[in-house]
Amino acid sequence: MFPTLMHIGQLPVFSYGVMTALGFLFAILWPVHLAQKEGLSAAKMEGLGLVIVLSAGVGSKLLTALDYPGFYSGGWEHFVFDQMLGKGGVFYGGFLMATACSSLYFRVVGLPGWQVADCIAPGLALAQGMGRIGCFLAGCCWGTPTSSRLGVTFTSQVAHNLTGVPLGVKLHPTQLYEAAVVLLAIPLLLWLRRTKTFQGEVILAYVLYYAVVRFFLEFVRDDPRGRYVYDLLSTSQVISLLILPFGLYLLFRLRTRPRLARMSVRAIRGMEPRAAGQQKTA
Repeated sequence: MFPTLMHIGQLPVFSYGVMTALGFLFAILWPVHLAQKEGLSAAKMEGLGLVIVLSAGVGSKLLTALDYPGFYSGGWEHFVFDQMLGKGGVFYGGFLMATACSSLYFRVVGLPGWQVADCIAPGLALAQGMGRIGCFLAGCCWGTPTSSRLGVTFTSQVAHNLTGVPLGVKLHPTQLYEAAVVLLAIPLLLWLRRTKTFQGEVILAYVLYYAVVRFFLEFVRDDPRGRYVYDLLSTSQVISLLILPFGLYLLFRLRTRPRLARMSVRAIRGMEPRAAGQQKTA
């Protein structure tokens, strides 16, 4: 584990911050590229990327601070550099905040929300995977003790000071488990983009997939993350349980939309990349 990649003068450059930043970058560039192929405005997509990055960053930290009072502490300099850039946040906090802000952005600039969301899905999975690798390097989001060959032992005092990860104990590398699961979903998402029958199918499939994965993965996580229902469920498990029926409802509702909506998907799928790229952007 390498919680600190380097120092620029006295300023530490944290591995978590670097991996998260790279994940956000790819999560902007890739959806812009996919959206351009479908004739959507690159400028509006880039604006959306900025909205997602800012809202997701704020949302993930807010839910962390609300769920674990005292997790962030110290002066502003310590808060920004050590805790904001050196520590992770709750993914669902960022996801929910970004979803709300993106929905508002869609209405303001006139982007087709479900179509854009399908373009975002592969980039979201890539950003999550890179972020979880950053979590592993930083030492946050650690797992329960294990005797499995997959177990890892953290030894960095810096990581312990930043996140509280236990040192000298063999733990489940839950960060890498999640990274592998979401990265392996990317080929499926790309295939689904080519074969989908309605707008929103790709993003909803990924959200439901992740909710199931996250629910079960939480059972082998051991970092402080809130406890509910007689201390049986974590914050993310409760959110997963709420997302599953709502996501299934949306999936059923969109699937049963009028035939015209499905026809628009076939029209977009048949659009030539060259022709799409010639459409006016704003």
